[in-house]
Amino acid sequence: MKLLNTAVAVMCVVFSTVTLADMKIVDTANGAWVTVSEQGAPVANAEVTVKNVPQSKGTYITNENGRVFVPLSLNSSRSVKYNAVTKNGTEYNRYAFHSDSKR
Repeated sequence: MKLLNTAVAVMCVVFSTVTLADMKIVDTANGAWVTVSEQGAPVANAEVTVKNVPQSKGTYITNENGRVFVPLSLNSSRSVKYNAVTKNGTEYNRYAFHSDSKR
């Protein structure tokens, strides 16, 4: 029982810290707008990359509003994995579906 209580406590801490960060991704015809925030405040100078699209190898830096445009060249609809790293080293990941039907 003690092990179960410890596991539940650890999960609560992990999930509570995950919800403090947010990556909002808005799909467009040529890429995506990515907004990074922590505790509701925009995160400036976060490094945003795309992990599973080989032709998109750049690193993009969020502005003072926590926002950056990530250009994408996709031949078909797919799920894209975004990664953001803040200046203090906190890392966030999010998948977003991008459709080719808007072209």
